[in-house]
Amino acid sequence: TPMKYPWYRALLTLLITAAAFGAKADNSLQWQDAWVRAMPPGTTVAAAYGSVTNPSDAEITVVGVTSSLGEEAQMHDMITEGDQRRMVQLNELTIGPGETLSFQPGGKHIMLMNVSEAPAEGTEVELCALSANDAADCTLAPVMRQAPMAHDGHGGHHH
Repeated sequence: TPMKYPWYRALLTLLITAAAFGAKADNSLQWQDAWVRAMPPGTTVAAAYGSVTNPSDAEITVVGVTSSLGEEAQMHDMITEGDQRRMVQLNELTIGPGETLSFQPGGKHIMLMNVSEAPAEGTEVELCALSANDAADCTLAPVMRQAPMAHDGHGGHHH
């Protein structure tokens, strides 16, 4: 009878609960401040930015990005060689435990390729970070002309 082994039932319940909640929560990346730069007319690429934090106690490798905008999304970085700056594609990025990966103008960023129609300002684009452990952690990023205002008193600077 089941009542003969009450510990078995408790253990089974615990394992099912851990599998349902623990596995995803531990290894999921958390997005902050994601946004997509409004596209000038006639362009077919857009840039997306934001921060991705790894709250787990194990490193997570981001092996790609996807987006609801455009045919393909790629991770890029800007590198300086002498007085030249050029863009290079990144195939994967590893985020250590408790670390945050920032995609920002002038640095690492996400390029959305082959966009057929520019999204209206204020609409939202889905961005997903794909991890080596087959997880896809997504966020909605508003389309804006410039970065969301930071709350550090340095607003209004134009570069």
